[in-house]
Parts: sequence; C-alpha cells; structure tokens
Amino acid sequence: RYQQHRLPNQGRGCFFSTAKSFNPVTDKVTTHSYQIMYGRFLLPYYQQNPSMKMLEIGLGCNMHYGPGASTAVWKELFPEAELWEAESNFQCVEKHRDDMLKGFYVLTGDQGDDAVLNSWVELSGGNFDVVIDDGGHQNCQIWHSFLKLWPTVKPGGLYFIEDLQVGKWPSYRKQTTAKCGEDLIVMEKLKRSIWTF
Repeated sequence: RYQQHRLPNQGRGCFFSTAKSFNPVTDKVTTHSYQIMYGRFLLPYYQQNPSMKMLEIGLGCNMHYGPGASTAVWKELFPEAELWEAESNFQCVEKHRDDMLKGFYVLTGDQGDDAVLNSWVELSGGNFDVVIDDGGHQNCQIWHSFLKLWPTVKPGGLYFIEDLQVGKWPSYRKQTTAKCGEDLIVMEKLKRSIWTF
C-alpha cells in the first residue's frame, strides 16, 4: 500500500487515510497527529525493510472505543512484517486473540516489571526493528521498558514513545519501583541522556 507514497507528506497522508478507513479510528490520528512521525519515519522504514519485526506495547483495552484500533492499521500497512503486540490485560488479550490479534504474536504483563520485560525479550527473541510504546504511560513503565527494550532494537531501528507529554501530570507519576521514583519524568530524562544511548 505504501509503495505509491514515497515522499514524507505522502507517507503522512497514507497513514492518516488508512487509519481513518477503520472503525473505530485509532486516537493516533484523532486526539493526536502521529501520522506525522509515522508517515515520515515508520512507513519509509518498512519500505526499505518489509520483513521488519515490530512490537507495539498497548492493545488499548482501556480505550473508550475498545481495543485493537491500531492493530488493524499495522496489518493493513505492513502485510509482510512480523508483528508483536504486548498488553497488560490478559483477559482482554484472550478475548481478542482470534479476531483483532490474529496474525500477531502476543505478549502479556506489566511493562513496568523487569521480570516481565525479560520474559518478553526471551519469548520474542528481541532483535526488533521497531518498538512503539503506547502502553500504560506511567513514567516508570515507560522508563523500565525503554531500558530493557532499547538494547534489543537493531542498529538503525526505531523506538517511538507516544504520549510523553502526560508524564508531567501527577496521575502519571504514581506508579513507582525501587529503581524509579515519582520525581522521574521520562521526557526530561531523555533530553538529558540523549547522547549516552
């Protein structure tokens, strides 16, 4: 589908129109404008690496319109890719394993738990081309996931973290771990650490 859309603006339009063609429509193109970053970076990456291995964290089981809106987009845009989906809500995953998750490899558990993340890497084999974190959005979840999964991304691969702006809100700083306190704001941490990764 993307072969016709080689320029960044065309990639943006392709992502947007594909997402809007499904019901429900993912908030990636309604509440947010993620067609800009995915059109510019992800679609061209797939064009060069059609067998890419991609992990998205967050099926959207808590979304008001229901889970799986983005999985339809990934299947449509990336038919040759190896697609992985991670979700904390095991019951939701089991309910949808044979419909919206058909064609996906599935991982379950809390993305803020290092033991869970280690199991995800072991089960999947790591070596991802692309990771998209659209999970729980708690700073400590994002940070633990990044520290565990970033090293598994192939050189030249892509790591997207959605909704970073909410990390400054108190409600997204509540979940803490021994390695991560309420004072951590991932967006600020990444700004300070960008040259060390």
